Amino acid sequence: MAYVSTIFLQELVARANHRFSKLTHNQLYLEVDTDNEFQVRDHLNGGKTRSVKTLSGGQTFQAALCLALALADSIQQQQGSGHNFFFMDEGFGSLDSEALRVVFDTLTALRHEQRIVGIISHVEGLQQEIDTYLRIEQDTERGSLVKPSWLEV
Repeated sequence: MAYVSTIFLQELVARANHRFSKLTHNQLYLEVDTDNEFQVRDHLNGGKTRSVKTLSGGQTFQAALCLALALADSIQQQQGSGHNFFFMDEGFGSLDSEALRVVFDTLTALRHEQRIVGIISHVEGLQQEIDTYLRIEQDTERGSLVKPSWLEV
């Protein structure tokens, strides 16, 4: 069983690296060591490996995003599912403006893969970039109110 999980994890990381290497301008690659721990190969540091715990907040978010998308791809392929919906909850607050732009461009590019990405965010800059959205507002008397962008005037 350990062998199977190791192979699956290695395939997942290989899938994730297609996006992660692009996000990091081919400077960082994810790897799995012999203990199935995530490592980062850092080409800015002579190609040496280091723990993923040394990544910045933005880089950690990018790695997690790429791994989550790779896992969603793998599940979709195994299930033969035509559903291409992925939901993300926060994580954007740790990104600087450049990293936020790269991640947003990556999410936008997923449209070309016929993917729908739902994002939950309180980051104003990200909210302004999204054309179609649901705004949730708290009303003390009626509770949460859902306001779709396509009905706003």
